[in-house]
Amino acid sequence: MCILLSSTEHPDYPFILLSNRDEFFRRPTEPADFRDTEDGKVKILAPLDLARPEHGTWIGAATDGKLAVLLNFREENYSESYSEISRGIIPLDYLKSGDISVDEWVKNLETSISKERGVDPKEEYPLRKVGGFTLMYGNLSLESNGKISHLNILSNRGDRGKVHVPIDSDVALLDADIGHKTTFGLSNSLYSNPWPKVNLGEELLSKAIKYSIVRRENLQELVTSCFEVLSTDTLSQEMASDKTQDFTAKMMELKKSIFIPPVESGFEIAIGSNPTIGRYYGTRTQTVIVLDKEGELHYFEKNIQTSDVLTEGEVEVKHFHFPIRKNK
Repeated sequence: MCILLSSTEHPDYPFILLSNRDEFFRRPTEPADFRDTEDGKVKILAPLDLARPEHGTWIGAATDGKLAVLLNFREENYSESYSEISRGIIPLDYLKSGDISVDEWVKNLETSISKERGVDPKEEYPLRKVGGFTLMYGNLSLESNGKISHLNILSNRGDRGKVHVPIDSDVALLDADIGHKTTFGLSNSLYSNPWPKVNLGEELLSKAIKYSIVRRENLQELVTSCFEVLSTDTLSQEMASDKTQDFTAKMMELKKSIFIPPVESGFEIAIGSNPTIGRYYGTRTQTVIVLDKEGELHYFEKNIQTSDVLTEGEVEVKHFHFPIRKNK
C-alpha cells in the first residue's frame, strides 16, 4: 500500500516528492544508486527490486531531469497482483528513453516491453498483461519562470492524465480539479479515486510546506519535515500484530495510514523459496526528492527494514544530488 505525495507549493523548491514503499521486508532489494545507461549519455538514480529477474524499480530520476514513480494498482484478489512480467521495468524504460517526447514513449512502450520479454517486436506485448499500475512521470527541467511544466499519469487500469499543471497553462486536461492541484497524492487506487491516506498526506504535506516557508527552513529541515509526514502512523498496532486475521482483510485497513508498521502476514508456512512474500509487510523504504530553484535535484533515501529480522533505532539517510539542465 505505497504512497506518493508531491508538491509545487514551495517558492524555493519548485518540486518536492515524498514516497513510501510498502512491501514484504523479505523481498530482496538493492538500495538507490547511480546506474549507467547503454548509450552512456545519462545516469539513472534508482533502487532495484531483485525479486524478479527483470530487476525493475518503483522510483527513479535521471541526470537529464526525467522522473518516474510507479505504484501498483490494488487488485480485488491479492493473487492477481503477480503479473507475467514485472511492471518495474516501466519506470526504467522511461528513464532510459532519451530525447523522445512522452507521447512517443507511450506509443512505443508495448514494443519496448516485447523486446524486454525477448518476443517478436512485431507482436506488441499488451500493457493489460502487466500487473495493474499507475505511473507518474515527466521531466523536471525548469522552465524560464523557474517552475516545472507538469507531470504525467499513465495507468493500465484507468485514464491517462496530467498533474501539477500551472493554472494559466493551456495544457488540455481530462480533470482540471486534479490537474491544477499544487499538492497531489496517489496510492494503489485510480488517481481520481484517492484513498483516505492520500487525502491525509496531501493535507499534512501542504501544512509542512507552509510551515517551512514561514520558518524559512533550510533544505535539511524541510526534508526532516517530509520524513515526518511519511512516518505518520494511524494504524492499529493490535491489528498489525494479529496473526489470526486474514492478510487480505488487513490490507484493506492499510488504505488509511501513510506509514505502515510491521504487519504480520500469516504467510510463514507458505514462504518456501518464494522471495516475493514473507512474514512481515510494511513501510520498508522512504524517499524524499527535492528540486531546488537552481536546478539541483536532491534524492534522500531511508531503508527502514530489509528482512524479516526486524531492526529498531536510528536509520541512516542516504543523500544523492546532481544538477539537471534547464529548458530554454
